[in-house]
Amino acid sequence: MRSEEAGADLLLQRCHDQETAIARLMIEAQELRDENARLLRRLELVTGDRMEAVLPAGAAAPATARAALTRWLTGRVPLGVLEDARLLASELVTNGVQHAASSNGGLRIAVQVARGALRVEVRDAGADGTVAPRAPDRVDGGGFGLQLVDRLATRWGVHRSGDTRVWFEMDPARATV
Repeated sequence: MRSEEAGADLLLQRCHDQETAIARLMIEAQELRDENARLLRRLELVTGDRMEAVLPAGAAAPATARAALTRWLTGRVPLGVLEDARLLASELVTNGVQHAASSNGGLRIAVQVARGALRVEVRDAGADGTVAPRAPDRVDGGGFGLQLVDRLATRWGVHRSGDTRVWFEMDPARATV
């Protein structure tokens, strides 16, 4: 009987310890969510119909860009336009990460919705290399990003003046809410 009581006491203590650990993790998770929201507010500059953010030049940059676009554009453009814009921005940011890393610079993403048109621009500190679609490499990967931009965007282009700005626009008819 005592061993059963001792076993039950041990199980109760273990349950209590797990509940305490879960409660602590829930508090930590909320603190991380709050910190993330504060960081996003510091990164973002929203003026009228233009939103900008500084992105860390690293592996998380494409995901951060997609999250920012979702946050900024949900309800402002049709879902299909948002999905295409997220894909194309990811491709441009991925390219920018490669060039920003080689130049020790950061990335900036800017989004503007005006007269129903959507424009997304990614700026990196790189100034070298050619920005043009190339044949996709189906074996080793690469070469798909600007092919997608060329196919899905209404217009796109590159501007260089000490840094590189690659932009695309979505068709105004598709971008109206």
